[in-house]
Amino acid sequence: MKKLAVFDLDGTLYDGNIITGYLLHHRKHRVNRLPLYTYFASHSILIPLWKLGVLSEVTTREMWARDLSWATVGMSEESGRRCFEWIGSNYVIPLIRNDVFEWVGKHSNDGYQAILVSGTPSPLLEIIANKLGFHEFVGTPLKVANGNYTGRIELPTAQGKGKVERLKRHLGKDVNDVDWKSSFAYSDSITDEPLLGLFGNPIAVYPDPKLAGIARKSGWTILGEIRDPQKRKMNDGIEKVKTS
Repeated sequence: MKKLAVFDLDGTLYDGNIITGYLLHHRKHRVNRLPLYTYFASHSILIPLWKLGVLSEVTTREMWARDLSWATVGMSEESGRRCFEWIGSNYVIPLIRNDVFEWVGKHSNDGYQAILVSGTPSPLLEIIANKLGFHEFVGTPLKVANGNYTGRIELPTAQGKGKVERLKRHLGKDVNDVDWKSSFAYSDSITDEPLLGLFGNPIAVYPDPKLAGIARKSGWTILGEIRDPQKRKMNDGIEKVKTS
């Protein structure tokens, strides 16, 4: 049977938020800033609603991940690829957590099927996966029409339960040939509890306090320190917009 080693990206393999990568690229290259700022403006209200308990964290993160496709609306696949290459090389790679990334190599050497699984748009995730040496990745597909990104995605978003569905779709008929009990999954967020719960070896990586609580109660391994609850990954990009 196949043994998997599945890794989340944002906050897990690297200490960052892909939204900020888009922000830095679009500012530097002066492209698609209006759609990106519209995205921030329309979604920033979700943060206080989440903190007040009006929206769940799962719903909030789902909406942020789903609509990130606005950042590439109207861009050609070629210009999009240049954008993704820049984000991967200049933002993601410098922030890689070596203590987590070393487990990708260890599992691969032990015969595990290493897969990068993230709500990140698939074309961007593919480039990041290649840079990190992953042969397989599961992201959120972007819709394309006439060679240009439409600003929409193909549901489900690879977020929360959608991440599980996307992974199983990727595995196809091999899903029934996976030794889930012997497999590993790495993530930092409570929203990935459905994914982590599939695996016999769930690893909470630099977890948020809610995930850390579940990990302790369930006897899961915790890798890295528990994240400061005041440091919200989605807030990171918002604060950068406000202080620019």
